[in-house]
Amino acid sequence: MAFDAPSAKYLATQKTSSGITLSRAPQANPPKLQDAREGNAQPLHCEAPRSTLHSRAVAPLPTRKAPPLPSGMEPQKKPVMRRYEVSTLAPNGDIATSRHVAPATPLFEAAFSAFARGTLLNTAQGLCAIDDLLPGMEVETTEFGLRPVQWIGSMTILPDAPVETPDQTHMTRIMADTFGMGRPMADVMAGPGARMLHRPAALRELDGKGARGGYVLTPVADFEDGMNTIRIMPPRPVTVYHLCLDKHASIKVSGIDMESFHPGVGLHQRMGPNMLSLFLSLFPHIRTLEDFGPLTYPRATLETLRSLTAA
Repeated sequence: MAFDAPSAKYLATQKTSSGITLSRAPQANPPKLQDAREGNAQPLHCEAPRSTLHSRAVAPLPTRKAPPLPSGMEPQKKPVMRRYEVSTLAPNGDIATSRHVAPATPLFEAAFSAFARGTLLNTAQGLCAIDDLLPGMEVETTEFGLRPVQWIGSMTILPDAPVETPDQTHMTRIMADTFGMGRPMADVMAGPGARMLHRPAALRELDGKGARGGYVLTPVADFEDGMNTIRIMPPRPVTVYHLCLDKHASIKVSGIDMESFHPGVGLHQRMGPNMLSLFLSLFPHIRTLEDFGPLTYPRATLETLRSLTAA
């Protein structure tokens, strides 16, 4: 295909020196412009050569499978973590607060889950709710009178939390006058880490004071009977607390004696060195397990005490 040049259709003009315009005769054979798309046409010099892209199949990356575990072994599960809040009495008398993340295991949670929010304690200023208590305030103990609070820990019990044991998400309600007139004076909500001081029938023949008088510390959950002491699954999150004194003691809580926190004996045998170091970091006021001091009373479950009675 060819196109006529513009000069072939329109006559060119020429202007003379006298101002007269004369027509220029058309050329006999005007040049033809060729279509570059024709087969015999040469490509213009400004046209870049076209290249053809060829798709190339890409081999998939090889997938690596984890080596099989030896027979009898199961893959380790990551521990569920929990947030703990701590208030401590500093050496200079200031109150230091901090937040920690640690495993949500019974050994850790026992240090934070004794008293529900609103539990009343006897203090030097009168009755005080556990959530209003501050480090440095003095609480009444059965053995040593008024003692200063060194440490207060708190956490939140979540009813649907994935925990190791169901007991970690349960509370225990102690109805008023369950253990005698005014013991307790009003209903008490205790957490999984609560222990109560009492004197079982099998040890009442002992003649002495304190531990020598047959007094022991027993988990509150052991006293559940479905009538006066009731097991409760909280319908919503519940904030619970625990506290440390300058020495292990029993605290006056609404007319009954409840234990201040102590990790107990043999904790280093139940925890590895790294886990023990993490546990101690939750207690800025101490450095080693020995700093908690000795247990004022022994600990025993109701099942153990009943076996003593049967014997």
